[in-house]
Amino acid sequence: MNNPFYCKRGKINTNFLKNLAELRSRTYWFLSTLYLIRPDARFLRDLRLKLSEVSSKSDKLSELIKLIRESIEGDIQDLSERLAVEFTRLFRGIKKGYSPPPPYESVYRGEGRVMGETTLSVMKFYSEAGFGIIDENEGPQDYIGVELKFISMLCYKEMESWKNGKINEGKRYLELEKRFLKEHILQWIPGFCKIIENEAKEEFYVVVARLTEEFIKIDAGNLEVLLDELKEVKV
Repeated sequence: MNNPFYCKRGKINTNFLKNLAELRSRTYWFLSTLYLIRPDARFLRDLRLKLSEVSSKSDKLSELIKLIRESIEGDIQDLSERLAVEFTRLFRGIKKGYSPPPPYESVYRGEGRVMGETTLSVMKFYSEAGFGIIDENEGPQDYIGVELKFISMLCYKEMESWKNGKINEGKRYLELEKRFLKEHILQWIPGFCKIIENEAKEEFYVVVARLTEEFIKIDAGNLEVLLDELKEVKV
């Protein structure tokens, strides 16, 4: 049997799943920082270093990573000043006609306001998964960066489960990740990313939006396959 989810005698290859969960956690955490941190020169220097070490088996993701690297070349001080202004314009909802609506799930799922019923639904999900406030520095916890950070934390918990041989717990976290993607992230973030692709004045944020959209769609598809495969494996 060549499936990497298996090891001998059809049992789960927990080392493979641990490494996969860790990679996914790091990726979601990385994406979350792009929406949570207003870029300054130090942030961009760190980003250049990180991106120089990143690769992907997906040709499309690799191309987007390359484009992000290219978008932050040049004078770092000038770039940081421009990107800081663009960050505020794109993600803080300054005013209609100047900024897109701020990236809160409640805003983009028909309520048109911050702290709507959707926000409460997201907070309930966090609580049921064993978490409380995900990012104390943010306001409403259905902000795009917070939701991406939450799923990163789920992946980390999943990774710890595989590491400790807790198979059923690992599967539970996978199910939670699948649910949160399906019930929340996929319901609005791809649409928001399309808006940013059209409205961003800096190439960096155009590509960040494309990378975010592409990764979450690929990850959701991979989760479906992974969970289907794990149903057939003995614990």
